Amino acid sequence: MGVTSVLARWASTSVHVLVVEVPGSDESRMLLEAELDRRGWSVALSPADADLLAVCGIPGNELRTACDLVWNQLPGPRSRASVTTAAALSALLDGAVAHLVDDSRQREDARARSQHVAATDATPDADEHEGMSHEDMDHGGIDRGMDHGAMDHGGMDHGAMDHGGMDMPMPGGIPLAGGGDDRDGLEMDVLNVPLGPVLPHWPAGLVVDCVLQGDVIVSAQARILPAASASASEEAMTGVVDARRRMIRLCDQASQLLALVGWQAAAQNARRLRDDSLRGADLTDHGAELDRLRRRVERSTLLRWSLKGLTLTGSATRDDGADLSIRHRLIGWLREAAELAGTTPGGRPIAGHDANRAQEAQDLLDALPDLLRGTDLGTARLLIAGLGLDTAALRETHERSHD
Repeated sequence: MGVTSVLARWASTSVHVLVVEVPGSDESRMLLEAELDRRGWSVALSPADADLLAVCGIPGNELRTACDLVWNQLPGPRSRASVTTAAALSALLDGAVAHLVDDSRQREDARARSQHVAATDATPDADEHEGMSHEDMDHGGIDRGMDHGAMDHGGMDHGAMDHGGMDMPMPGGIPLAGGGDDRDGLEMDVLNVPLGPVLPHWPAGLVVDCVLQGDVIVSAQARILPAASASASEEAMTGVVDARRRMIRLCDQASQLLALVGWQAAAQNARRLRDDSLRGADLTDHGAELDRLRRRVERSTLLRWSLKGLTLTGSATRDDGADLSIRHRLIGWLREAAELAGTTPGGRPIAGHDANRAQEAQDLLDALPDLLRGTDLGTARLLIAGLGLDTAALRETHERSHD
């Protein structure tokens, strides 16, 4: 047994999994995360940190291209899995581990990768990098002067992007920045950077095409890369929204935002309650636990300071058009989840919620460019997480409009 084999078998005891969620596949992604927790595996924050690429759902053409690009950035040994059903999830992950420790298959994969790189270098094609190369940004935690975590912007691969007509790519496909005037009339570098679609704690399939001066967003456009189709289990959950389903979504949104801020203990607590609900556990006690979590969030001075000044503006966030801070939105999610859990939801439908779901998601997507203008990248990540964007609802709207 060689050194590579020993290292691969050692690594297989704690696999790092880079999770890609296709719009409408949030259930598959949450079940996968729960299984990773059970096994003691970790969610990777970038391709360089990943052993396994797990794609939840069936991506459309653009999102599949992005997944392929991310796959090419994974170091070896590596494995890839498509999660389309919860029934075979455990067997699927077992198969991925077997692939990781299989020397012959890993050597074959390494040879294929070398041939692909050689062919790519011989015939460079800018279209291969079409705006999908920001996936190796590590945004596991955003440092705004606290101990909640640090945001690593090292190793950003921006691909071949348009920079105001400049077609002078550097080696590796990284282009030179263009020039532009900032707010003081001084010339600054201008860089076109796509955020997404593969980032931790990021809405499924979302791509935000940003124009940056320094680390400040001067303009942005948002779009969703759709799924190819929905699995049977996902289609069953896209009808009338019941209280349990709504509570699961709220806990998931809260855990994503808390993890992005860097409060891992609170994020893990919200995820545990989410996973219990997914497994169909009795929710009698969950209401009290969620209420305790809400009070912790409400009392946290550090969280208040971390989210200070981060406000969602406009009619997309409040019926009366008033501004709403991310902190209050997070507290509202936890309060609503506690109320739903306290009623022992079962399958009780929420009147009117499903009818408004797609319109609310579209309003939030339309509001993104104005919300992000003038913010830095770290603030933009928090604002997007604070929206709780339901890309599954946008997928359904897109499919109905093309029927």
